[in-house]
Amino acid sequence: MLSFYHDAVAKMMNTTAKDPCSWIFQWYTHAVKSSTTKAAELSAIYGAGSSPQKTLATQMWDTCQAHMGPPQDEQAFLPWHRMFVFFFESIIRKVSGQPSFTLPYWDYSAAATRDLPAAFRQTGSPLFRASRNSNSNGGSQIPASQVALTALNQPTYGPSGAAPGFDQAIDFGIHGNVHVWVGNNVGMGAVPWAGNDPIFWLHHCNIDRLWASWNKAGRANPGGAWLNEAFTFADANCQKVMVKNAAVDQIGKLNYTYDRFEPVPAVRPSAVLTSRTHLESIAGPNAAPGTAGPIALGAAAVRVELRAAAPSPGPEFAVRMRALPDQSKVYLVLKNSVAAAQPGVVYDVFLDVPAGTTPSTDDPHYAGTINFFGTVGMASMPGGVARTFSLDITDVVRRLGAQNTLSATPSVLIVPSGQPDAAANPVIGQIQILEQ
Repeated sequence: MLSFYHDAVAKMMNTTAKDPCSWIFQWYTHAVKSSTTKAAELSAIYGAGSSPQKTLATQMWDTCQAHMGPPQDEQAFLPWHRMFVFFFESIIRKVSGQPSFTLPYWDYSAAATRDLPAAFRQTGSPLFRASRNSNSNGGSQIPASQVALTALNQPTYGPSGAAPGFDQAIDFGIHGNVHVWVGNNVGMGAVPWAGNDPIFWLHHCNIDRLWASWNKAGRANPGGAWLNEAFTFADANCQKVMVKNAAVDQIGKLNYTYDRFEPVPAVRPSAVLTSRTHLESIAGPNAAPGTAGPIALGAAAVRVELRAAAPSPGPEFAVRMRALPDQSKVYLVLKNSVAAAQPGVVYDVFLDVPAGTTPSTDDPHYAGTINFFGTVGMASMPGGVARTFSLDITDVVRRLGAQNTLSATPSVLIVPSGQPDAAANPVIGQIQILEQ
């Protein structure tokens, strides 16, 4: 299948960009490269006149749901990308002349396959891209913490209080982590360039498999208006098709399956949905002393002190966590996170790390990993899109509480995984710890 894919990608890259089945047309469906604009590319490729292909390009380009816009539609992230991958696979069948072609998925959560597949690292191959980070093109393995399948723990598709829901958890988590680990800011690491990397499709095929795994365990997708949302693509004959979410919300409707699905944890009974804010961040570096404010991240680890939220009735935080009810969940919420440019790294987040300690992701204080993929300003969204990351730290606070090592007002340590781009200036608006 990789051999068929290799040859088809080469043919598509040598096809005029006017053709809806060309490489550039498919790349631009996700997002037009940031060195130009959609209007400029439409003019450069099609000229000033009109044509059916130009009309289709106008309707299709820059339509990646959750990352392009406006409007932003986070809950369409999964169905839009399923449609994108489905029709792309059909185009590969047509271009390759192999009607039995099936797009492989990259299972980067498995210990044996966390490195970029070798076929994509061969210089001179149409599957190779120089716009990747040296670790990915060099054959290193993506850290296991960045590809943990924690999104499968979510019982609901959309947010429920502080719980992010499956769609958001997988988009903001493992999905973005892989993008940032693989590519730089003119590659997989940036939304406008991501679709130019052939590994993009194997990555999203795996994201689709994880959604199918979640559904196979009995988890429900949205209903109502979500089912009637429709998006425009080009089919194997390079002709316009419009598809509703209702036609793709289950893989059986599209007559395909996967060789293997991931196990999904059972849903634990939950209490009536009420949220309580226990702690919140004290001023970040850009805020006046004594006030909550933005927290600037940089090349060094940043420690953020937390304080009791006002009003704060009841026992102090550490005492409450030691007596946390079985049905309660605790979330570390990093609100309004945005960057001026792609940092090129992810940030590991830790709770209550003792001063002078250098933690690792297998540390009991590890809370999770965040990335700024999709938050960066683009031509269509000059200010970027502020995101809120919600990390489930229930097990962390239970463990630290049981060990009597959890502070009454713990700190949060945010550590870059490498050297971030100096122009990125990533910022977190505020940090809170909520019980739900």
